[in-house]
Amino acid sequence: MHSIKGKAPTVFDVVEKSGVSRGTVDRVLFDRGRVSQKTRDKVLKAIEELGYIPNSNASILASRKTYLISCLIPAFKAGEYWEAMYEGFISAAKSLRQRSVEVRIHLYDQRNSESFKTLSQEILSESPSGVIMNAVFREEVTAFASDLETNNTPYAFVDNKIDELDYVLYYGVDPSKSGSLGAFLLTDRTDPSEIVLVRLQRDPAHRADPNRPRRHGFTDYIEDRYPECKIHMVTIDPEAPETILGTLEEFFRAHPGVHHVAMTNSRIFLLREYLEKHPDPNRIVVGFDDLKENLECLNRGLINCLVTRHIPQQAHDALKAFADCIARNERPEVRNRFVHMDILTRMNTDNY
Repeated sequence: MHSIKGKAPTVFDVVEKSGVSRGTVDRVLFDRGRVSQKTRDKVLKAIEELGYIPNSNASILASRKTYLISCLIPAFKAGEYWEAMYEGFISAAKSLRQRSVEVRIHLYDQRNSESFKTLSQEILSESPSGVIMNAVFREEVTAFASDLETNNTPYAFVDNKIDELDYVLYYGVDPSKSGSLGAFLLTDRTDPSEIVLVRLQRDPAHRADPNRPRRHGFTDYIEDRYPECKIHMVTIDPEAPETILGTLEEFFRAHPGVHHVAMTNSRIFLLREYLEKHPDPNRIVVGFDDLKENLECLNRGLINCLVTRHIPQQAHDALKAFADCIARNERPEVRNRFVHMDILTRMNTDNY
């Protein structure tokens, strides 16, 4: 351990070296409040260089026990939703090194359930201290969870979950409520007779359905408040973007009275070409998640609003909270940690 003047470094040494306030250092150490990534990295660098050990973790570190946390999440392309989640995990992994925690991230193909099964077996062979994952393939996730429970390995969910399973922690929005919020924003100032909900084709066998709880929250809201409203479902293929325009044009030719459009996944930007070519002053479009391309569509007025939250921060906080559970060998008092939902329009995207 590095020291200053022959003594173990203190939090005040971290404050001096990082050039930030004591309160900011505490927020980084204990995940209390929002801190910019630049400031967080500055504090973590000072902690690493000094060899500072926060008092609340000293007993854990003194035992010299190491922990392995395996993250099992979908693979991604640049700019996609899971890239933001991945960045949050990487950020948390860097800070967890101070607490003898190793993080390994495994990326599966969410269009192929066999990919998930193969990686889940690989993780089991590593005997991790804990596993954090999302729930794309319900049957495969349930089987993996059963194996983890047999091995007494705690597991957590991020982004979505399977309520019936014995997970230790869930960190994310309330899926059903986020869907209801999207439906509220779509219909708040109108009385729609028809709505179209655009879905993604994920895997050829249609086994993957991670947005099911959010979609049900959306449709339940509409059915409860507008029982006469017709909800249309249209499926587009993100792996064949050249087909999306034709699919949407065919739907709207058959349903010219539909002016309310929503997607409960993170890729509302896939509708951009249709929205550009077929402007409609009466159209209302609602999407989810502040991906760069979604924000571009929002700022151009192609969509009306996004329901979102700070995605990397969610992943960062989820991994650190789960690491705390593992290190202390305790379940949290509240296992569903629902994060705050934000509503973005063209008027409030600056500096988000």
